[in-house]
Amino acid sequence: MLGKTLMGVTLGTLFFAHSVWAAEGDDIPQRAQTVGDVIDRPGVLTPKGSWSFDSSLNYSQNSSNKVSVVGYTVLPTLIVGRIEVSDADRTTMTLGLTTRYGLTNATELEIRLPYVYRNDQVSVRPIQDGSPSVINTTIDGGGLGDVEFAVRHQFNFESAPYWIGGLRVKSDTGRSPYEVSIDEGSNSFSDVPTGSGFWSFEPSVTMIYPTDPAVLFANLSYIYNLEKSVTVGDNNADVDLGDTIALSGGMGFAVNPNLSFSLGLSHKTILKSKVDGRSADDAKLLQLDSLTFGINYAFSRRTSINVSAQAGLTEDTPDFQLTIRVPFNL
Repeated sequence: MLGKTLMGVTLGTLFFAHSVWAAEGDDIPQRAQTVGDVIDRPGVLTPKGSWSFDSSLNYSQNSSNKVSVVGYTVLPTLIVGRIEVSDADRTTMTLGLTTRYGLTNATELEIRLPYVYRNDQVSVRPIQDGSPSVINTTIDGGGLGDVEFAVRHQFNFESAPYWIGGLRVKSDTGRSPYEVSIDEGSNSFSDVPTGSGFWSFEPSVTMIYPTDPAVLFANLSYIYNLEKSVTVGDNNADVDLGDTIALSGGMGFAVNPNLSFSLGLSHKTILKSKVDGRSADDAKLLQLDSLTFGINYAFSRRTSINVSAQAGLTEDTPDFQLTIRVPFNL
């Protein structure tokens, strides 16, 4: 019974039990969302003709320390120029409003409107000059982020594992980093970007395998960024952001009919970016790994609350993320 409650009978949940279809006629109350929504995964399908709304708040904290050399090397042990040590702390909060509509029982459409607020604190010290002074810069601001559109389709219903395909399109409605000037003193943005500045397309496939009282899931996606001509200072360049290969998986488990939790592990590989068709000599692949723990509590058959915490496991991953989501089904 816990397995049925965890999954629900609606296609508007990511996780669902095979026993739902096997037991036609069972009077099982419909649930608004389940543990599948603790981690935001593609494949949360909405029944035909139904609407679902989702409000979310994401908090992200990231810090970095780096040493940069402004100059050139004469000998392996002699550097001519200036050495800078910088420390950057970035806090980002994103308020998202999502609407989904069930086009058929197997296909849904989605639109997401994000509002992004960022606070960047950067400290720079030029140690090669022998100066003890530190340049501190604080930049904050917000605005509309990159609006997203998505379509998802469930391929099979009769037997597990269940397969769901999706396509997400991200626009460039947010403030592009290339539209923001650079402060030469701190080598940081004079204003905060709220978007990537590029359109992107993300095809994905999700696998769901119920095994009472748990559900296993996995997702594979590829983010393709469209090349774009940008202006930096007085120079024009064709920039092709590195594409992203993403793989994730995890497990959801029902504690009781109203409470469930999930554990997930995700990996992303960001390929090298190119400028005018060439990658920079110091360009490298970025590896992003994170561990997520989430809790879901259902208040009623129409609404629930989902709280998830994500910890970065690699240097390039945000240190910590906290997401609160409140979905509501009509």
